[in-house]
Amino acid sequence: MKKSKKLQRQNLKSIHGGIGPCYEYCHPGPYGPNQPKSCADYDALPECCKKMVLVSFECSGPY
Repeated sequence: MKKSKKLQRQNLKSIHGGIGPCYEYCHPGPYGPNQPKSCADYDALPECCKKMVLVSFECSGPY
């Protein structure tokens, strides 16, 4: 049986959707047209929160 190597905490953050440290309060979504929160609310979120909330594709820019 092969022994597993312990992973460092920094490496674990990149596994299974880890995005690194985010110390902001992220309001839950969903964000988008006809949703509880608008695209303007999504644009006002800090960058680290934008990776953690549910957002409509219509908020992502020109298409």
